[in-house]
Parts: sequence; C-alpha cells; structure tokens
Amino acid sequence: MSLAATLLAMQQADSFFPSGAVAWSWGLETLVNESALGAQAPAGRRRERARDPRGDEVQAFIDGQVRYRWASFDRAFLRAAWLAADDLERVNQLDREVETLTLATEARQGSRRIGQALLGVHAALGTAAAGDYLARVNAGQAPAHVPVIQGLVWRHLGLPLEHAEAASVHGLCTGLVSAALRLGVLGHVDAQRVLAGLQAVLREVLAAAAPEPEQAASFIPMAEIAVMRHETQDLRLFAN
Repeated sequence: MSLAATLLAMQQADSFFPSGAVAWSWGLETLVNESALGAQAPAGRRRERARDPRGDEVQAFIDGQVRYRWASFDRAFLRAAWLAADDLERVNQLDREVETLTLATEARQGSRRIGQALLGVHAALGTAAAGDYLARVNAGQAPAHVPVIQGLVWRHLGLPLEHAEAASVHGLCTGLVSAALRLGVLGHVDAQRVLAGLQAVLREVLAAAAPEPEQAASFIPMAEIAVMRHETQDLRLFAN
C-alpha cells in the first residue's frame, strides 16, 4: 500500500468530507426511538470509561449492515463501477440496477442524495468524469447511487480498488457510530470501542471474494422496516 493512496483514502472516508452522509441514520433513529435498539440503560451512574452495554447492540446493528448490505450488495457495485469507470454507459447501467434492486423508497432516496452530493463535490473539485456524469444525473438519466459514484470518482481520483473498498466500508461504520453518538446511545469512548470491535469484521469481509453485480443481495429487514417507518416519527434528527 502506498502512503499517497492511504492518505487519499483517509480523506475520502473522513466524516469531514462534505458528502451529506451525516444526515442519514439508515433506520437507527427509528430503532432507538421505538426502544428496539439502545434502550437498555446501564445500572447506576454511568461513567464514560465504564463499558456501556448498549454499545454491543450498536455494534451488532452495524455488523449486520456491513455483512448483509455492504459486503453482499454495495461492494459488488462499487467494484463494478470502479472497473468500468471509463465507460459511462456501463456505469449508468450499474446505477440503474442499484435503483431497481433497492426496494425501500427511503433507502433509495438516501443513497441517491448522498451519491449526488459526493458527485457534486468531485465535479467541483475537477475530478475526471464527475462533471460528465453529473450532467447525466441533472438530465434525469442516472440516479447516482452511493456505491456506483464511489467506484466512478475514486477510480478517476487514482484510488486503488482495495483502498476504495476500505474507504467505503469505513465511512459506513463511522457514519453509523456518529449517528448513535448524536442520538445519545453512546458516549465518545464507547463509540471508539464499537469501531475497534468492528475492525475484525472489516478485515474479514475485505479479505473475502466480492460478489458480481448479478450475485448481489441484501438482507437487513429490521433496518429496512425502520427506514420505512421513519417518516411516521414525531421528532426526527435524521433524514431516514
């Protein structure tokens, strides 16, 4: 791994990068509000350094998102878009496939909005192909889903495939942990414990063979139902 590629991947995966991902909880907010996740309060007065058992619930939720959505679905389309980055027609086809296969409306909208924000930033930065693909999006020809846009712009940015995959899944994990932190489920130290606990999962999924788009599948029913129920919540911090 080159230092330059590692630093570039760190920039792309940083929550400071203006992709708009911080506005989405992917069902976590609904699960917390409905006491389906993170409702167990630790006994006695909790100190920040004492392990909060709710962290295990958050870690299990993210583990499921990584294994049964990112690794089995998003990764397939990220890789395919990275490999096809010089063929915008093929990228557009992959983009439409993600649109068709993402059944929950709220999940489709979230993926499109984050992908469009990421694409817009890279178009403004002058990343090759980003402006051309943004024109397709603005013309209504392409939805701009997150994994496809990541593969497209990161390939043209010069990010190796393994770095692109690592940046994508790391960004997913930090985004969900950040959502749990903002929802008051975790403290800062427990958030870092969760991220540390997920390292073995990330190494495992990244070491495994990735599926082809034709084999892509997603099975996160609890999160998808929570995403669909989000609009019925009286108070909402996140967009889904």
